[in-house]
Order: sequence, then C-alpha cells, then structure tokens
Amino acid sequence: MMRHFINALFIMAGLTTVQAQTAHSLDEIGQQWPDVTIRDVNDGSLPAMLRAFDRTWHTIAMGDALDMMAKGPQGLLHEETGYSGLYDARNGYVEVFFDDESSGTMQACCRRRANGHSLLVVMLGTHDGFDQELLLSYDYDPQACRLIPEEKAIDGLPKVTDINMMRIHELPQTGDELEVIEYYGDDVTEYRFAWDGSKYGLSKKNIQCYDCSPVEVDGEYYIQVPFEGAEPTIADFVETYFSNGDVLPEMLGDIRTAWHRYKMNKTQPSHTTFLLDKNRGYMRFERKWEDGDRSVAEMCYWNCVDGRHKVVAQSIASYENGTFRCWQYDGYSFSLYDAETRTMKQVELSDICVGNVSIFDISNTVMLLPRTGKDIIAKKYSETGVDTEVLRWTGNKFQTKGNRIIKSKNNK
Repeated sequence: MMRHFINALFIMAGLTTVQAQTAHSLDEIGQQWPDVTIRDVNDGSLPAMLRAFDRTWHTIAMGDALDMMAKGPQGLLHEETGYSGLYDARNGYVEVFFDDESSGTMQACCRRRANGHSLLVVMLGTHDGFDQELLLSYDYDPQACRLIPEEKAIDGLPKVTDINMMRIHELPQTGDELEVIEYYGDDVTEYRFAWDGSKYGLSKKNIQCYDCSPVEVDGEYYIQVPFEGAEPTIADFVETYFSNGDVLPEMLGDIRTAWHRYKMNKTQPSHTTFLLDKNRGYMRFERKWEDGDRSVAEMCYWNCVDGRHKVVAQSIASYENGTFRCWQYDGYSFSLYDAETRTMKQVELSDICVGNVSIFDISNTVMLLPRTGKDIIAKKYSETGVDTEVLRWTGNKFQTKGNRIIKSKNNK
C-alpha cells in the first residue's frame, strides 16, 4: 500500500499515549526554517539530529526515515512497504524515495567540520504534479546541543527567485560532492558543490538546453557529443542520451535517475541495477517491478576501421512473466558518431547492416547488445516461437546473411 505525503498519526518514542503530530507543508518549512534554531539535540549523530529536526518540522517521509534508521545501521526499505530507502550509518547518509508521484521524499547527510562542529544537510521533496524540493542546512554545536540554520553552507547556489524555478538535489552518500539540477524556462543548469572541510563550495556550473533538439545540416539532424579527452567514451554517450535537458518520462526517466546516482557514487534502489563498463564500452540498466516483470536497457558502441566513425546502439526491452512484451518505450536505435564534427546522427539499421533487415521489426525484435565480443544477438518473437540470429560486426557494418542460429518452439 502506497504511503502518501499527507497528515498522519506518528507514534512518538517514549510516550505511552498516541498523539497526533501534524505534518508541515514544504511551503511552511521553506518560509520559516531560517529563523528557527532547533534545541535539545541529544548528540551529533545523524539519528539524533534528525529526531530533533522532526520534532520541529515533521513530515511523513522523515518519520519513515526515522523508523528505518531505528532498525539498524544498514537499514533498507523495499517495494512492499510502498517506498524504498537507504540508511548508510557509516557514511552518515539516509534517504527515502517513493514510486508514487504524489508521495514525499527526503535525503539527509552530515559531515564533521574542522572546528569540531557538524554540518547537517536535509532535502525534503514532494512530487504531486509539480516537483518541489527544499534544501536546508544546519550547523550542529556540540556544546550548546543546537542545530543552527546556516543558509550559506551551500556556497554559490543562487536563491530561488521564481515559483517556476524547479530544483532537484542529490546529496552525497560516500563522495564529497553535492549536486543541484535546476530547471527554469528553456534552460537546465547543473551545479556541483565540493566539500572543503567546512562547507560545500561551487566547483562546477554547466548550462544545458532544456529542449535539446538536433541541429539540422543539409537536411540531416545531428546531436553534439560533449566530452573531455581524445575521444568519447560510453559514459559520454550515456550522458548525451540521458542528461541532455529533455524531459524523460517513466522508463527513460528511471534510466536518467540511475545514471545520476551512479555518477554521484550512490547506492541504487533495491529494484534497480546499473552497470557501466568503461573498458568495454557498455552500459546496462535493469528495473524489476513488484509483479516480477522487468525492463532492460543496454547501450554500447563499435569503433569503425576508418578511425573516424563509431556506431552507437541502444536497446530497451520489457518482459512480462519472462516473455518479451513491446511496451511504450521498448525498441532499438542506432546512431553514427563522426569524430571530425563531434556529432552523431540517428541512422536506419539498413544503413549499417548488410542483408535483409526488414525481418527485424522493432515491435517484435529484441537486440541483445554485446558487453564482450562484437556481435549482436537478435531475438525475433512470434506466436510460434523465437528466431535467434546474429548480426556480425565486420569493422564498418553488420552482416546478417546466413547467421540464423536457432529457432525456439516457445516464445521465451
């Protein structure tokens, strides 16, 4: 049963009677928190600071986080509870996140400061039609046992000046960087803040186009591939596909979230796995659903023998009871990267494959991309079974003729 970001009863530790504790709205917290010092903090541990925070600014997501933290230093929530979460006591980090868009989220981390104090950073969010997230920071004074609001602990982040300015935050679990992604008008701005022993200071600012439409040249459309170094890696192609500022719905948004968590060196949700093999130029994402269904996304690339081009492929496939079902975002695509222009353009399979490619209908074909080797395994599903064929890489293109290897009598 999904747990929603609404008023609820919370059983306060140490009391013998159940009392109603009102959940504060994000608007209320956002307006008042800079003027409210939180007193009577038992100690500088993350659970103690968050218990004191919750007494002052109670939200359902924070209450759920405290419940999880009480279970032990490696607390973990799973889908059957209606939400997922992670408590990493060793690194001073906790978060709760929901699949339901109307539910609340939270993240919190603490870092020891050079003066013996601690910095507590809390993110509270809700996603009920309009994403809203608050970033709150406090200095913990161990002598006074207080949490004192400190708005400039995230140094270099401009204030929100417009109700239409939306920000998404990723607090650090193990690393020393905090990320803020800001959506405003036609721009997406990524801020990175590095920990200097006392505060988080702005270390990187990157502005992207919100609607990153391909550039048209002589009737063809190209996408810029930003990268550092001599040539792009699989990480650069994943970044181009999933961090280019476009609004990515559902499954595609899940891939983007997993990619951002990977970049921040954060644990993935229990229903998600994400693999990036930089040496082999391969990415794999898998999302499992409560009923046992799953969706898989892969990406990889091949270096052409001409030294100038790369073929980039991505494939998404969903399975219901172990059987392929072509859902909304399933399918495959190929792009050709040009090192001279540092751009890539989407191409048809027939442009990079010799042989009869009409048999690979996108509605019934799953392209299994290689992590090792060079060849693609193509599985064609039908009512009578599955045809499996190999697309062999020849150095510039694939070859299909005569590569059929097996036909299954069932469709799994």
